[in-house]
Amino acid sequence: MMMTTTPTFVDSDRQWQGAGTSSDLFVLLRQRRGWTDEYLEAIDCEKHDALKDLETMVAALEDVRRSGGTITVAPDFDMDGIASGVLGFAGLKELGFEVNLYIPDYRRGHDLTIEDVADIHRHYPETTTLLTCDGGVNSHAGVRAAQALGWKVLVTDHHQELAPGSAADVTVDPCRLDETYALRGICGAHVLYQVLEAYTAAHQPSKRWAIRLLRLFAGLGTVSDVMPVLYENRQLVRDSLSIARLLSAAAPRTVPNPYGGLDPNPDGIDVQKATLLQLLAAQPGEHDAAYLAAFEGFAVLLKAFAQAGKVRSVDDIDEGFYGYYVAPAMNSPRRIGTPLSDCFAVFTSPTTNQKLAAAQRVIANNERRKELVVEHLAELADGDQPLAPWVYFSAAPAGMYGLLANQMMEKHGHPVVVLNRPATPSEPVSGSGRAPAWFEIIAALEGHEDLWAIGHQQACGVKLRSAAALDKLSAILESATRVAMLAAADSIGPASDLVLGPGPECDAPLTDVEPLIELVRRIETLRPFGHGFVEPVFEVALDGFRVDRIGTEKQHLRLVTGTGLACLWWNAAEEHHDRLAQTATSHDLEALRFLGRLQLNTFMGETRLQVVITEPL
Repeated sequence: MMMTTTPTFVDSDRQWQGAGTSSDLFVLLRQRRGWTDEYLEAIDCEKHDALKDLETMVAALEDVRRSGGTITVAPDFDMDGIASGVLGFAGLKELGFEVNLYIPDYRRGHDLTIEDVADIHRHYPETTTLLTCDGGVNSHAGVRAAQALGWKVLVTDHHQELAPGSAADVTVDPCRLDETYALRGICGAHVLYQVLEAYTAAHQPSKRWAIRLLRLFAGLGTVSDVMPVLYENRQLVRDSLSIARLLSAAAPRTVPNPYGGLDPNPDGIDVQKATLLQLLAAQPGEHDAAYLAAFEGFAVLLKAFAQAGKVRSVDDIDEGFYGYYVAPAMNSPRRIGTPLSDCFAVFTSPTTNQKLAAAQRVIANNERRKELVVEHLAELADGDQPLAPWVYFSAAPAGMYGLLANQMMEKHGHPVVVLNRPATPSEPVSGSGRAPAWFEIIAALEGHEDLWAIGHQQACGVKLRSAAALDKLSAILESATRVAMLAAADSIGPASDLVLGPGPECDAPLTDVEPLIELVRRIETLRPFGHGFVEPVFEVALDGFRVDRIGTEKQHLRLVTGTGLACLWWNAAEEHHDRLAQTATSHDLEALRFLGRLQLNTFMGETRLQVVITEPL
């Protein structure tokens, strides 16, 4: 039996006396992260002040309801916008409003445009109030066009308000010029949720439980828009995931497996057996049809992901599922130029089968999006790129520029902008920029009249007045990066929390997995992880292993140590298999090192530790 000793920190580097038990490792992890009891308690506090003009917005909504007016909800087109639109449409319908839901045209960009207002007027001429969500704070032309029609314009947004300020009748936005709200990083769906929550408390308290369930969509928007998982956002994401799990129905076991038993058959999932849908069905006549459709749509979406092999059990529904599966799929239409309507149809179609068909198309689109990313990344690597590695030109659909910029940013470790290739020096140029956490693109481009960025500091749209400013853009990114790197210092580059493997410099060996399994269980108690509170990363050293190619197309790698520990490296077989196979058979090379995350995998009642490789060293 391993003896437990009192942890003693020896120095500020990697030396630790008494490390080896799960308790010691967890204490060491928290100390290196600075996760004191006080810090963890502080970031879990969900108390917050009211957003400015929240009461004014609530009063405006009540005026609409009392006067019999009609609200048209105008959302943005990304995952946060879709979540906002569904939340607003379903919530307002549940509260008794006359509501329309407008499906935006992503080809027009994120602003509410004059063309959008014309479309809304044509399709919904009965509109008296326009409610934007996840956009509109800087859409001066569109707002004025709506007001010219006699409409009241209510803006809910979370993007930075620019001078001279919003032109709307009422604006609620944590990033207003005069806002004092502490956590500016709340998503658009969260802003609209706070509006509906405040309205319900003031005017329809009997609907508090029903409206609170819409935290499902606000939490989804929070993760998908990479908002910090801190303070009020933490409990919001927890609540969202709890509601999502109540919408998961178990798959019947009808598929024979090689062991003589039966495996789950996702095609046989009956979404109506989901706990939350049964609870809602037990209150006949209590809820609006659009409200019920939104929750059924999420249950159907879970079934579609189960059919695609992405959800095997309710345990798979976590913040990673939101960020790595749901959000990319819902963002795929604008990436590849397919209709956005399916993303809303998942939550608004009249029948379960129509919702499922829409969800399946969304997931299929995302698979095509993945293929196109590979194709266009090859274009960036092989094509004529005179401003690389700071600025790249691409022939990809404009909606893919952000994905490509993110891939190149991760490759180079510094900010990258991907743009359309201009035909003439006078032609305007636009695209997307991505940057590491230590670099702010919008701030770097401020004060330059011929180029600017809109969105978030690490993920934004970039526009140039003309191609003549391209060299300037590249020079600014390069010089500003040098300054930012000096300021950020130790926060740049690969970093791990603990080192696992052989040798005295390691914090714990891989040969004794029980303390590591318990460490993972302790780490799980700190969820949710995300931007601002990232999941722990481990440096892993292997001095002996076997290499297997796995997956339906043998596209993944599995490194297995002598003690049976599996290290999984997704989509790495083509690039790394031969090198690793040579390393595995050589006894002269140093131990293989990489960054990874620890996971627990339970199969046939047995729990095993596995490592998911995130980055080679």
